[in-house]
Amino acid sequence: MKPSIIIFDLMDTIVVDPFYTLFPKYFNMPLKELYKIKNPNIWPLFEIGKVTEEEYFQQFFLPNSGHQLEDTENLKEAVFAAYSYIDEMEELLAELKDLNFKLWIHSNYSLWFEEVRKRLSLDRFFQGYSVSYKTTLRKPDPAAYQITLSMIGLEAKNCIFIDDRVENIRAAEAVGLNAIQFTSVKELKINLKQYINS
Repeated sequence: MKPSIIIFDLMDTIVVDPFYTLFPKYFNMPLKELYKIKNPNIWPLFEIGKVTEEEYFQQFFLPNSGHQLEDTENLKEAVFAAYSYIDEMEELLAELKDLNFKLWIHSNYSLWFEEVRKRLSLDRFFQGYSVSYKTTLRKPDPAAYQITLSMIGLEAKNCIFIDDRVENIRAAEAVGLNAIQFTSVKELKINLKQYINS
């Protein structure tokens, strides 16, 4: 059976992740310096709904960093305003929909996903969403893929999974998904031809 479902990761696959460009500008420091003082554990907890937005902001910096977030609403609005499609991705999604592929998103992301969904009108393209803040499971946990497949209602072999991270691709292949690592829209089109033309 020809795969009929394409499951996309969200950040750095469909949408430009604001963190890598916006946050260094916002805090006026190089990314490598920001990594030294930010709490590396708090965002993953926010992604699976284990901490609230308020707790995420309160614990954004390491306790001994000497830094604290002040205007959290301003930062949040800056992040929301920065959400944008990766170049040519919006057009590709429209093409795939016209080819009768059913499109889904499987993402490690916080409740801010709903803002991405609204601002970029994702419902034009996608039939469903499996997002970690609701499932409480993050890729590359095999259970995260299984719950997504359960939501879709098809076997892994009938789905294509696309993600920019190699560890997520390997985990997807391990549960039987046809997997493609995203590097650019141009390369993705080439890699999808085997499924479109089969």
